[in-house]
Amino acid sequence: MTQLLILKEHIQKFYQKYAFIINPMFRFLAGCIIFYAANKAVGYNPALGRNYVIGVMSLITVVFPSQIFLFVLAVYVVLHILYVSKYLALVTGIVFTILYLIYIRFLPKHGYVIMAAPILYALNIQYALPILMGLVSTPVAIVPMGIGIIVYYLIETVVSVVGTSTDDVVNLYHAVLNQLYTDTQMYAAIVVFSLVLITVYLIRKSERDFSFEFSIITGAVLNLILTLISNFLLDITSNIFYMVAGVLISAAIVWLIQFFRLSLNYAGVENLQFEDEEYYYYVRAVPKTNITAASKKVKRFNAHHLSETVSYIEEEGVQKLQSAFGGKKNDKKDQEELDHDFDFKVAIDKEDLDDEK
Repeated sequence: MTQLLILKEHIQKFYQKYAFIINPMFRFLAGCIIFYAANKAVGYNPALGRNYVIGVMSLITVVFPSQIFLFVLAVYVVLHILYVSKYLALVTGIVFTILYLIYIRFLPKHGYVIMAAPILYALNIQYALPILMGLVSTPVAIVPMGIGIIVYYLIETVVSVVGTSTDDVVNLYHAVLNQLYTDTQMYAAIVVFSLVLITVYLIRKSERDFSFEFSIITGAVLNLILTLISNFLLDITSNIFYMVAGVLISAAIVWLIQFFRLSLNYAGVENLQFEDEEYYYYVRAVPKTNITAASKKVKRFNAHHLSETVSYIEEEGVQKLQSAFGGKKNDKKDQEELDHDFDFKVAIDKEDLDDEK
């Protein structure tokens, strides 16, 4: 744990020092991943799937806020669908517009939640979304999370209908709307994730020790249980091993994020009581766990200059002692007595070297 705390300290210092470079690079990389994933999912138009197009689109994530980025991503997906059916693209655009207006109305700064949902589903770690939102946000995050789930199932429905439907191009949008409207698995996912988010939020807000860690474990277990129950009630066949692995990996990722975001030392909890003119306060203070890595500074001195300085000081000391005995510098007997009776040890301080310089 100590090594993790030291690593956390180094990462935080590195990020604070180079944040002006890391933030744009991270946003650009996230944009490349999201547009690449969108192109893989609905890559009907080959012109929009070129690398330079994805690169230009990703630059939007660096220049503009998440609201504009989300709008451009929706337009990108609609243009891909337009290559197959203009009616289906129109219907998809209307659905995206309704969801976008709801998002703008409630949580305009949570666009990353909507964009993250389809990516997490594709990686089978979608269970991390409600747990993480319960830790860092409030129950109102259900709105962007639900929109992200709807977007994922909408794209999945479009891909499924376009790939398997035998209807003509004009009737594709009917099949998409009917399948999306009757998709009980989508509704079940929204309900399950909403319950998990609220549960994690309530446990996280409690005053018990290790509430954050306990909320992560509870959220993971609740995710697994509710998903199994919903699959059983809806008669949905799923791979249990694949599901359990996804839940465990999701919980580990959330715990790692929480550790680097906020690590608390519950051994140092203090309960304080004080009052003012109007209230009497009961305060429970939990210190953050911080550790500072040892910092070693080695100052190097020129070896040649040091030896010259020592020789100079020794010679000067001998001359002063000789003068103290009458100045008999060339008397051999006195010189032998001097050599026999005295032993010099010279200590050199940093201030002495600075004076010499």
